[in-house]
Amino acid sequence: MTLLAVDHVGLSVGDAVQAAHYFRSAYGFHIEAETGPGAGPDGTRSFVLRHGDVRLMVTSSLNGNGPTADFVRRHGDGVRDVAFSSTDAVGDFERAVAAGAEAVQEPVVHEDESGRVTVAVIGTDSDLVHSLVQRDNPDGSFLPGVHRPVPHQGGSAGPAGDATAHHLHTVDHLALCLRPDTLDRSVSFYERALGLRHTYDETIVVGGQTMNSKVVQNDSRRITFTMVEPRTDGPRGQLHDFLDNFGGPGVQHIAFGTDAIADAVRALAVRGVDFLSTPSAYYTALAERGIDVGMETETLRELSLLVDRDDWGHLIQIFTRSPYARRTLFFELIQRVEARTFGSGNIKALYEAVERERTRTGVDETGTDTATPALAGTAQA
Repeated sequence: MTLLAVDHVGLSVGDAVQAAHYFRSAYGFHIEAETGPGAGPDGTRSFVLRHGDVRLMVTSSLNGNGPTADFVRRHGDGVRDVAFSSTDAVGDFERAVAAGAEAVQEPVVHEDESGRVTVAVIGTDSDLVHSLVQRDNPDGSFLPGVHRPVPHQGGSAGPAGDATAHHLHTVDHLALCLRPDTLDRSVSFYERALGLRHTYDETIVVGGQTMNSKVVQNDSRRITFTMVEPRTDGPRGQLHDFLDNFGGPGVQHIAFGTDAIADAVRALAVRGVDFLSTPSAYYTALAERGIDVGMETETLRELSLLVDRDDWGHLIQIFTRSPYARRTLFFELIQRVEARTFGSGNIKALYEAVERERTRTGVDETGTDTATPALAGTAQA
């Protein structure tokens, strides 16, 4: 396989205009390209948003028909497509299909004066698909003939002093929440169909629930999936909640890589991003764990940052609350200081933070749900 990195992450949403506004105002993305209303495939509208080397494409159906509308009806707003950049989209598509992947879209060439883009799409055993994208000119149009470029005006929506000075530079990884007893099958699929390698295993126990986790990556580690399944020999927990609320397996969170996580968290918090908190006792135990990332403990405590290490270095992480009505998809910031994989302590601490969010009181005396602010305009099925 010739897959290089995550080209973009495609979200199917109830309202692409409001979703684009959210990512611009909350995270400092700018619009790189767009389709006109109803001009996309199956009467859709979409916006391509960019921050550093992170590209998100938000797409909504205007007529209630087609794959985008079907996805939103089943799952609400969420990730439908994790697209990979490729140097041979046709060959990678043929190899993936031969290995058992569903052929969703045969290779199609899009071309204009700015360059040529070849796209093919494969399916998985869930509603998640993977576009294979070959760009002959990486600086050309996002998708010639479909999306029109939008000149970058400099800056982005939101308050001054924003995150644009502290780029979310990559999609570090994506976490897939799977049904029980499907983890090994999913790992095998990504190894066979996409040439990724199984690199990491972890068993996590949070609140009595046991989760199995495995990581698959390409050789450059620019494509990384963390896959998590709930075990059946314990109580229901947050993974069951995701599977119920999303209506099946899917992308649970997107992790954005940054080189300045403290500055980015402060800036994003000003813009309205809501981060999960961490108990003070976590930071008291850091010295006992022998972890030093060159940041004052009080700064880590103030920002609820989590720190850990692997065999190569250290990493600093934090989760956001889900902004969606179904409380499914959420986001993560991660800064790697030479670390290549994931630290056992952080994986447990991150999921403990989600469990605290899950179990906190979410209904006030008026009967209003106050646990998580929902993104305006998100679809509810």
